[in-house]
Amino acid sequence: MKTIYLAILLIATLVPLSPSAYSHPLYTSAEDLLESEGFIGSFLVKKQGVDILRKGFGFASVAQKTPNRIDTQYRIGSLSKTLTALAIVQLKAAGKIPAYDTPISHFVVDYPRGDEITLRHLLTHRSGIPEFFHRIDHSRSFSPIELVNLTKYKPLEFEPGQEYSYSNSNYILLGYLIELLSGQTYTQYLSQHILGELDINHTVYGESKISHTGHAQGYTTEDQAERASYIDMSIPYSAGALSSNLADLEVWSESFAAESLVSAADKEDIFIEEGYGFGWLSSTIAGKKVYTQSGGIYGFSALIVIFPEENHLIIGLTNIEGQQPKLKQLAAIIAENEF
Repeated sequence: MKTIYLAILLIATLVPLSPSAYSHPLYTSAEDLLESEGFIGSFLVKKQGVDILRKGFGFASVAQKTPNRIDTQYRIGSLSKTLTALAIVQLKAAGKIPAYDTPISHFVVDYPRGDEITLRHLLTHRSGIPEFFHRIDHSRSFSPIELVNLTKYKPLEFEPGQEYSYSNSNYILLGYLIELLSGQTYTQYLSQHILGELDINHTVYGESKISHTGHAQGYTTEDQAERASYIDMSIPYSAGALSSNLADLEVWSESFAAESLVSAADKEDIFIEEGYGFGWLSSTIAGKKVYTQSGGIYGFSALIVIFPEENHLIIGLTNIEGQQPKLKQLAAIIAENEF
């Protein structure tokens, strides 16, 4: 059951920010809302570039009585996909990729039906490649090529480009291609071309056993009575293995408006008008356009909501698993009342 649940955590990231969540007659402030809801984690709310809230709540470690702070690190699950997608955009700009519609057989010649599946299909979850997390041993390590091979020879779930189905396998294959095209490991590429360029220093490939004192421990429930199940962090790889904190994700989110690492043309590909683009979902909240991505993995949940037209930002990180719906509801209420 835990194996299947991890797949659910890593897949169920695209539930819309529901308008029904906006109603909260007793709302007084973002901080009071989070306190009243028993939120555990770190939360950031910025309005037109100015902080409304930046605070940690609850325990990072119950055993050590360590509080969550504004600089606490958390596993961020599928927020990792936003960096993986940008790496592909950069490799295209560098001439390593002819076009997003280039078939993957151009890079991996023996990939079954690789002449029909394109990079764009992988980036937007329209390849038909099935989810790889089911029925694998989460206690063992996998190399990138071993992860790719878990689904390489399995039948596609639908014809490439014909449907949308969120599958981590797409971003595992993209991570493998990043290594193949750059000649670097996934972490080396991110460190040199994204993290280093933005001077963010607390976003790292997560440890399988959390030992860093500044990193929160993960829990299965909001009472923090049970520690999260173990997973070897080679498994989520380029689909969900990164850890980060509020400040790093703030810089990352705001880098798009500043066009620090992307061009205006790149942003048109990354953030489509509506739906899932390259690692980001474009939708609306409180009548405003937003770019969002959420993530979940054993013991952790995360959310980024960018308001590109108003320069607002919401980031929620928690060391409780399965909290993506709650994070989205909290973001919706805050947006309705503050923005």
